[in-house]
Amino acid sequence: GDILLHAGDLTQWGTFSEIQAQLTWLSNQPHKYKVIIAGNHDLLLDANFRIEHSERWEQAMNAGRGPESKEIDASKTYEDLNWGGLIYLQDTSTTLTFGHVDDGERERTITIYGSPSTPQHALSAFQYPKDLDVWTSTIPPNTDILLTHGPPWGHLDGAKKSGCAFLAREVAQVQPRMVVFGHIHVGYGTEEVVYDTVGQIQEGIRGGWAGWPSLAKMLGAVVWSRALPRRWREHVHKTTFVNAAVVEGWEHYRVKNAAVVVRI
Repeated sequence: GDILLHAGDLTQWGTFSEIQAQLTWLSNQPHKYKVIIAGNHDLLLDANFRIEHSERWEQAMNAGRGPESKEIDASKTYEDLNWGGLIYLQDTSTTLTFGHVDDGERERTITIYGSPSTPQHALSAFQYPKDLDVWTSTIPPNTDILLTHGPPWGHLDGAKKSGCAFLAREVAQVQPRMVVFGHIHVGYGTEEVVYDTVGQIQEGIRGGWAGWPSLAKMLGAVVWSRALPRRWREHVHKTTFVNAAVVEGWEHYRVKNAAVVVRI
């Protein structure tokens, strides 16, 4: 493939030795571009967390590793990581270029925005209170692929709907071509959502930000769209959601699921 995306949780404990091993492995993959973000397990990458929760950080460094790894983890910092050819995003974007005029191909670009932020659960990195909106107007409007650690509410986020409603609202506004995430292991899979007028209103009602009065508007939009000739109907925006979690369940962290391959 041309792009490898990793949606965070590079490690179990978030120590230097764990993260570096994963970065080295990812760097050796054959893809032209390799874009990654952190997850709530990747404690070393969250400087604020390590300062504010130093006891939790010490616990992670002492969790089930030999003396050699502990010595390395105690002496190395974020600045010592070797990222190889990886592109690391933390509330930032990157634009990738494909095709070359000299080869007779039409040059195309794909812009990816990545963020590790997830709603608070236990004591982990890159988390925010569940009732805090950290997403509105944060995702650039030209984003083709949104890479987040946690899912938007209502999209492959498990039976308990553990995703973020603020993120879902922002996705409906920006309408990227693809949203890739993990975090909620039981949500593994893909789905497609059409963001026409009806789809946007339905999303808002389900997510709780549109309100039930919007139901009348949605019904009107359905009737109107069917009455119009096909050539006059609105352009449809389709977004593919991918929960790429490869780990099964919540406790044992057993790798079970295959990597998801998508063509855009």
